[in-house]
This record gives sequence, C-alpha cells and structure tokens, in this order.
Amino acid sequence: MKRADVLKNYAAFEAMRADLEASHLGQFAVLHDGQLIGTYASIREARTAGNARCGVGNFSTQEIRSEPIELGTMAATLA
Repeated sequence: MKRADVLKNYAAFEAMRADLEASHLGQFAVLHDGQLIGTYASIREARTAGNARCGVGNFSTQEIRSEPIELGTMAATLA
C-alpha cells in the first residue's frame, strides 16, 4: 500500500474509534480506501477477510483498543 492509503485508512479509523471501542473492543478492523470493511475476532480472520475482499496487501488492519499503542521506531517510518 502507498503511504497515502495507509494514512487515509488510519484517519478513517480514528474518526470511528469511539463507536468501534463501544461495540467491538478487542477485535480487529479492516479498512480499505478510507472505509471500514469489517471487524473480526482475530488478526488472522481480519487478514484473511482483507485479502479476499480487497486483494493481498491492499488494506489496513487496526486493533480496536481503548489505550494507544506505542509504535516506537515504526512511528518514525510512517512520519
């Protein structure tokens, strides 16, 4: 995925975070082109669904958590 696509998906996720936390906490969201494709109980299910619906590597996954995740050096890569 292009960086712009990843950022678009993350911005969409952030916009819906509160609703997702209220109803899907602990699950994994699949996003494509700034749209929520679905939520899944495991990362494996999310990736399988993303590959099937969007094409291999053409989607983002995000764990639905109430606390932020420290990305460390990964954050520097995305900046």
